[in-house]
Amino acid sequence: MRVLALLLLLIGLVLPPAARALEPGKAFHHYVRDDWSIQQGLPQISVLALTQDRIGYLWVGTQSGLARFDGIEFHSYTPDNTPGLPGPWIRALLTGRDGRVWIGTYKGLSVYDGHGFTAIPGPKGETALDITGLASDPQGGIWATSMTGVFRVANDRLEPVAGGPQPAQAPLPRDDGLWVGGRGAVWHRLPTGRWERLALPDSAADAQVNRLIASQGALWAATSRGLLRRVADGWLAYDEDATLARVPVDMLFEDRDANLWVGGDFGLARLRDGHVAEMIPVGAPGGFPGLRSAFEDREGNLWLGSQWEGLVRVWSSWTRRYSTAEGLTDRIVWSVAKDPDGRGLWVGGNDGVSLLTDGHFRHVVAPADLPHPHAYNLLAEHGRLWIGTRGGLRVLDAGEAKPKALPALAAIGGAQVNALVRSHDDALWIGTPEGLFRWKDDQLRRFDERDGLADARVRFVLDEASGLLVGTQNGLFMQRGDTFVRDRDPGLPAALDVTAIHRLADGRLVIGTLNETSYVKDGRRWHELGAQQGEPANAPFYFAEDDGYLWSAGLRGITRVLVTDLADYATGRTSRVRGEMLLNERGDRQAGQQGYCCNGAGTAKGVLDGNTLWLPTRDGVVSMDTHAIRKNPVPPGVAIERVQLDGAWRDAWRLQGQAFPDHARDATFEFTATSFVDPKSVQLRYRLRGYDPDWVDADVGVRRARYTNLPPGRYVFEVIGSNNAGVWAKSPATLSFSVPPRFVETGWFVALCALGLALLVFVGYRIQRYRYQRRQQALEAIVLQRTEALAQANRQLEEASHTDPLTGLRNRRYIGAQLPADLSFYDRQIDNGPVNDKAMLFALVDIDHFKLVNDRYGHRAGDLVLQQLAGVLSGLVRTGDYVARWGGEEFLLVFRPMPERNVSTIGERIQHAVATHPFDLGNGMVLPVTCSVGLSQYPIVRNEDGARFGWEAMIELADQALYYVKTNGRNGWASFRPTPLTDLRELVDSVHRDLSAMLARDALRIIGRIAGHPVGAPAE
Repeated sequence: MRVLALLLLLIGLVLPPAARALEPGKAFHHYVRDDWSIQQGLPQISVLALTQDRIGYLWVGTQSGLARFDGIEFHSYTPDNTPGLPGPWIRALLTGRDGRVWIGTYKGLSVYDGHGFTAIPGPKGETALDITGLASDPQGGIWATSMTGVFRVANDRLEPVAGGPQPAQAPLPRDDGLWVGGRGAVWHRLPTGRWERLALPDSAADAQVNRLIASQGALWAATSRGLLRRVADGWLAYDEDATLARVPVDMLFEDRDANLWVGGDFGLARLRDGHVAEMIPVGAPGGFPGLRSAFEDREGNLWLGSQWEGLVRVWSSWTRRYSTAEGLTDRIVWSVAKDPDGRGLWVGGNDGVSLLTDGHFRHVVAPADLPHPHAYNLLAEHGRLWIGTRGGLRVLDAGEAKPKALPALAAIGGAQVNALVRSHDDALWIGTPEGLFRWKDDQLRRFDERDGLADARVRFVLDEASGLLVGTQNGLFMQRGDTFVRDRDPGLPAALDVTAIHRLADGRLVIGTLNETSYVKDGRRWHELGAQQGEPANAPFYFAEDDGYLWSAGLRGITRVLVTDLADYATGRTSRVRGEMLLNERGDRQAGQQGYCCNGAGTAKGVLDGNTLWLPTRDGVVSMDTHAIRKNPVPPGVAIERVQLDGAWRDAWRLQGQAFPDHARDATFEFTATSFVDPKSVQLRYRLRGYDPDWVDADVGVRRARYTNLPPGRYVFEVIGSNNAGVWAKSPATLSFSVPPRFVETGWFVALCALGLALLVFVGYRIQRYRYQRRQQALEAIVLQRTEALAQANRQLEEASHTDPLTGLRNRRYIGAQLPADLSFYDRQIDNGPVNDKAMLFALVDIDHFKLVNDRYGHRAGDLVLQQLAGVLSGLVRTGDYVARWGGEEFLLVFRPMPERNVSTIGERIQHAVATHPFDLGNGMVLPVTCSVGLSQYPIVRNEDGARFGWEAMIELADQALYYVKTNGRNGWASFRPTPLTDLRELVDSVHRDLSAMLARDALRIIGRIAGHPVGAPAE
């Protein structure tokens, strides 16, 4: 017994956990359904065969090729791209006990071993057998039927089994032998090898047996003349259902929950214990025409293949949806309420009110009998149903055919009724956008801003022993007698649009808001509960507490969170909760089933009946069993499919344990995970051992990893995945390979480099002494050459720093460096003896109205004028004199010593030379230009008695003379001259301020000519 227990434990560890099959008691159209056709990647719409391999790929056989499906993408195989596949028309598929996939085509049999396809030869080497069926016996042997008889696979060859029917199909190996379908009969091959023919009933004497199955304690045959069942006396037509007894049946399949699925062109039937549990004809909700194949994968999904409409997957999920299929006249539902008298569930929708009983709707209140057709809110009481519409309130009493208006409630008028609540003191509270109403003792009172409701647009009302809690579009309010006060406790924003309120069993208060954030209150403080805190984003319209969870339903769907998590979060023991989305409108990742939910803010937006939630949606009423939430326990299969090297894709298995080609350092790995329950929520991680320090999360929808410039070495690429419930594969898929080093990365190359380096050192040493002297000489020559070059560069740099780049003249920097030396030289000459009447002369020249030239003709024309003026002035000086650009349009001329009488001559020459020069503006225009000239001489006064005029003062004196010309008419020259009253010290002090005082008392005179008129007189 211990050995047996240990064996069972080991089997449990090795085999993956089984997922639940389809719930037998759920109507077929309540299952979640997904469809695939050519647009999604199927090779062709006729799905004739299905199977699943060990990794988890679903194999789909069509009339135009074989497809492998991982839940996201189809990969197609045809004889054109897969030579080992005999034909494109796939009639049968089977996964053997050894994990190989057998493919029966109309041109022969093939097997896929995980690496490639191999055609299985028949007798005498023929391969063109029309295979009609495949089956595996309890010992793992493979049997095949064909148009020419029955075959058994031995040593990967087809061996004929004599005595069987021709044509043959639907092989069924059992402990009592092999059963095979033929025309008009089922053939039984006994363990002794003898065949016996079991004829079909006379009504099916020429019928073809399409499928055979042992199920529910009987042997069943699907034939072209109906469904047959084997009894002791032979085959009998299945007469419990007239359709199944006479129409062609092409599909039989038993799932792990013992449902027998029967399909064909008529639709689909489900049999339980030999009886029809459900018939889904073509055209009915969930109906599926032309069924030819079925398969249940290891996650519990049921796959159906159609001759006409491709591939369908159905699974149970956690919900049922009651809509038009159950008699609802309009799909839009706004409110639900449980009838306290046990009549069922009241449902308010776009077209009045219906009653849901035993899974079927009965329309009770017509929209014409309501003030507004939308039954937006309901309150069910014993013998009475309150119906709040978008335009007023009505009451339906038991036994009455139509609802009525109560005169006492007339003040509510046509307001939309958001909330209907019977409080503990037997008052009826009616919440509307126009205020809150209380009806008690046949008296109606309205509460609004005057009673403390700062916003009278009421959405939700919760009755508590201490008073009402009222949720409005602008905050939460609490009842205090006949007044209301806003909840201002910390953490709760004042302007929230409150959509739902719920008091937990532990006393904490929870509210939902329209901004997709909830709040939980602990003591006197509120705590935000949204996506950042682990709660899926949602705008809750309904809260319920059950099975240790807080359930909420709203715009995005249905979520739940552990109540203990809320307590830990509210008290600060954790910063996040473990919220889950179980039904999601948008089909987000990790968000459960996709489906419509939920409608309308206010009360009556949900019912918890026992452990079942009932919720209004845009497609009827959805129900969820809170105790039936079973996450997918089956981990996905993971596989590394291909590797791209040097721009070409290679099968991953071909590289297992191999070295990459030479120079291949960039690699792209393509991988997948096989899971069919919400495959978009599959998570994948990968790493390259030997390169990546840790696992890398693959991006959503990305099933590739790329590495570039891999260094040489041995690597293992690993991929692991989890299903939609976060269950991870027990082990990763792996691909080991190596990147060989290039020659330059080998030890031989390093050794050769070391040897070469040693030789170079030796040769260098041998020639070092020879080259030393020559190198010394060369270095000395270089030093000399560089020294000269440096001196030349310094001279050029100095020259450049002293030159104006536009005119090529000396600049202000040159004047500042050179002029002091010239004056010092001249001063020494004066000190050494008389120099007669000679003096150095300074002339400051300014172009008249130069700004107009720039403004009218542009800066380019201005630059040409400056360049031409530089040439004119350069022509007026002697060797040893120099011209400098002083700044802008001002130029400075410095003349070496000349007779003082030449002052007027120099001024006239400069003014005349400029005025008579034609200035070419470069665009065919010639512009006359005049200038103003200010002159000064050095020394200004003879016998200075030790006082000297510096060069800056001389230029300043010339500038004062220039200013005099400009302010008195321009186009001329002027120069200040000393008089017998001139005091040099006074002149030095005044030249930087104002010379008018000296001019006024004849201590200084001015001479010149301005605009053709003489100025002053020469000094005596």
